[in-house]
Amino acid sequence: MIKLLILDVDGVMTDGTKYYDREGTVKLKIFCDKDWTAIKRFRAIGVNVVFLTGDPYNISILENRNLHVIANRGSGYHSDKKNYLDDILKEYGCTEKDTAYVGDDLFDIGIMKMVRYPICPLDAPRSVRQIARVLPVNGGQNVIMNLFDTLEIDGLLPCISYDKVIDKIYELDLKEKF
Repeated sequence: MIKLLILDVDGVMTDGTKYYDREGTVKLKIFCDKDWTAIKRFRAIGVNVVFLTGDPYNISILENRNLHVIANRGSGYHSDKKNYLDDILKEYGCTEKDTAYVGDDLFDIGIMKMVRYPICPLDAPRSVRQIARVLPVNGGQNVIMNLFDTLEIDGLLPCISYDKVIDKIYELDLKEKF
């Protein structure tokens, strides 16, 4: 069973497109609402969810949704995401064997090689697809919703009925700030 889900954001939750202003500041990204609900479903059944992102733009979005986010910005530059894994596992009392990581890019390969369940969207580069389970959807097209269904069908998540989790999902929804 999966106890911990670590997620990249850009290229997974989004299609990787960023809209910039003239000064080069990111102004817009598009997320799928069904993915936010899927994250609440993971949490409602007891799967911890952590985001590991290199883009500071994502921090406030995730924090406003009451989600744990780690900014991969060591000393002003990206570091290998695998360097965060031991601390995350320790914090959540998990091991690599009960952890899934969803990423889409070369920056994700190091950590993907360390967890038991590396997963990527369909449009990830070949080098990522070669080491990960490939979901049948592109980044930004309900990847997390598809992931939930896939893991549940595979028996890697507890199969808990809607009636038993919907109150927890609503409770998580109320903790979001908009």
